[in-house]
Amino acid sequence: MLGLVSFLRTLIWILVLTLLIHSPVSHAISNIEDLKGVGVEEKLGSYIPLNLVFHDENGKEIELKEFFGDGKPVILTLVYYHCPRVCSFILDGVLSAVNNLDSLYPGKDYKILTISFDPSETPEMAREKARKYITKGSKKSWFFLTGSEESIKELTRAIGFNYKKDGDDFAHPSVITILSPDGKVSRYLYGAQYEPNDLRLALLEAADGKIGSSKLINKVLLFCYQFDPVGKKYALQALNVVKAGGVLTLLLVGMLLTYLWKREKKDPNSNGG
Repeated sequence: MLGLVSFLRTLIWILVLTLLIHSPVSHAISNIEDLKGVGVEEKLGSYIPLNLVFHDENGKEIELKEFFGDGKPVILTLVYYHCPRVCSFILDGVLSAVNNLDSLYPGKDYKILTISFDPSETPEMAREKARKYITKGSKKSWFFLTGSEESIKELTRAIGFNYKKDGDDFAHPSVITILSPDGKVSRYLYGAQYEPNDLRLALLEAADGKIGSSKLINKVLLFCYQFDPVGKKYALQALNVVKAGGVLTLLLVGMLLTYLWKREKKDPNSNGG
């Protein structure tokens, strides 16, 4: 007859495996292969090509160098304007952090540059998006651009921003890049919400031409992905939370098994026969 500890140990592992196999989240995670190659390859200290040509909200051609060289760092956000979810969260996060910055003001101390990485998007779409974020006082501090596939590829390659197209949507990392006044990559801030103090420090470092570093905890990436009616890819955004929960579960199970094993060693007669 199996001892109590052996029985409980077997029962626990059967329960854990059953939950993992039948969990709806596990089926969503199976789509992680779709995200292979998506993320950020940090290029701290590298320079973006300032000769790249994009279009402003009015369709006018403009080189990136027009936004640099005046001693002000730049917050670069790469999004696509018809993005159904995370891109708006990113821009909302930037707006919230900017509104809560102490002693630093857009236009005076830094600029914000938002560029669509979808070459099919138009200046009209950029203008529509700009209306949601640009106030009268920030017209000369936050700029919304579109561009050709060639310009987009060169820019994203320069900062290590890797994304993947899926139908009409994209899988991409949720990140903003802080650039020095001469176009050098100074720091990355990950996620869709940014602490004002982190942003302030990043801007001050970039203004001085310094290279910052990314906090390990901030390297958890949120991905903007196709949101279909079935919802089979919706859980991809929660992947890192699921991973953390899985690790915690395994730790708790391990602690329980260790406790039971030690208890069994102390009481060898606990196994009935």
